[in-house]
Amino acid sequence: MSRCLTPAHRLSVVLGLLLTILIGGGHFAPAAHAESIRGQQWYLDIWKIDEVWKTSRGSGVTVAVIDSGVDTTHPDLEGQVLPSLSTPGDSRGHGTGMAGLIAGQGRAGGGQGAFGVAPGVKILPFRAVETSPGKYDEVSIAKGIRLAADSDAQIISISLAGSAKSQLEGEAVDYALSKGKLVVAGGGNTPDSQNGIPVYPAAFPGVLAVSAVDKQGKPASNNVSGSWISLTAPGQDIPSPCVSSTRYCLGTGSSDATALTSGVAALVWSVHPDWTANQVIRRLLDTANRPNEPVPSDTFGYGAVSPRKALAATDTPGPADVNPLIGVRGDKPTTAPTTAAPNTPSAAAPTTPSQTAPPAAAPVAKSDDDGDGLLVPILAGTIAAAALVAGAAVIAMRRRRARELAHRQAAAVPPWPTAPPAPPTYHPGAGPYDRR
Repeated sequence: MSRCLTPAHRLSVVLGLLLTILIGGGHFAPAAHAESIRGQQWYLDIWKIDEVWKTSRGSGVTVAVIDSGVDTTHPDLEGQVLPSLSTPGDSRGHGTGMAGLIAGQGRAGGGQGAFGVAPGVKILPFRAVETSPGKYDEVSIAKGIRLAADSDAQIISISLAGSAKSQLEGEAVDYALSKGKLVVAGGGNTPDSQNGIPVYPAAFPGVLAVSAVDKQGKPASNNVSGSWISLTAPGQDIPSPCVSSTRYCLGTGSSDATALTSGVAALVWSVHPDWTANQVIRRLLDTANRPNEPVPSDTFGYGAVSPRKALAATDTPGPADVNPLIGVRGDKPTTAPTTAAPNTPSAAAPTTPSQTAPPAAAPVAKSDDDGDGLLVPILAGTIAAAALVAGAAVIAMRRRRARELAHRQAAAVPPWPTAPPAPPTYHPGAGPYDRR
């Protein structure tokens, strides 16, 4: 026999559960019956991440994360975040999630929290100016890219995107490439993006654009395909740190794939500190798991990024001063990146206007979200508690039009698909998450 709870009643039950399950400072008590957060990071298991970490953990590499900011108090990120290039803190939790996917330490729940793919990396955050919920001003994003280009960060990870081609962003990307930075950005998510319609900054020449795939190597449920896609990475049902009451969220989309790819690039660069960004890109492209179709593919780019293969390869990574992403599909070349050692700031390059990005008619807002908008708190408690929390979160669900970032999954499971999968069915009680 069952009875329906009113929204207020269900919310009060959830709050009570939170008080009993969570311990001080937002940390979790060890999971009793529910799977730990680490246990739900399926892509780390596919990548055999423990073996990867014997070779590299990303030490010595800094990744600039241009997003909603980063919460430095999250237990999985404490000690990994450098002073912000702008306003400290996180306006909505998205940036904290991206930072956690890159450099998370998994400290919560007695070492069962969220681990980043490159836990030795330091995060340099930039908090973009929010113009409306989940939307960011292009002037702010361009400023963040330039500040990151002038910093010691080698990689600039951008899980923000928009369909308008901004001159300011194009110039900022050109500047970052000229300073030897590796720029990684999301390839786009539906419903905000459409197949074949470029999104930016992912579609600017020289940017490593990523699309999301699921556990089977199929396109994620909100995947967008197009000629700007370079690689794919895991991006379906990805748990990560956030600023919700439970401190963890579940995401689907190119945002997560972008952050994970940035982390894999950091693993490679840590082992080869004398390489340039161009050579790191070449290594990722050459060692990607290929789809069963010609590459580069609009759906999969050059394939799914593979940290183990990227670290095990011994072939020459290609010329230091040639970006392998420029000129492949008829795009115009941007300023050639410097060949200076990536771990030392290179000389400032001219900031002449980009020839690849025509002026936008008006300021362009970029969005940061990458899911269907459902918020279902992650609890490291019982499955029953998780189900109740999920129900409460469904009551509080809100639409957040997703940001267009894409990346493709590593170590994808063959065979690769030739058509997008059917829309997935989401079961609110299936996992203790905030659905982002």
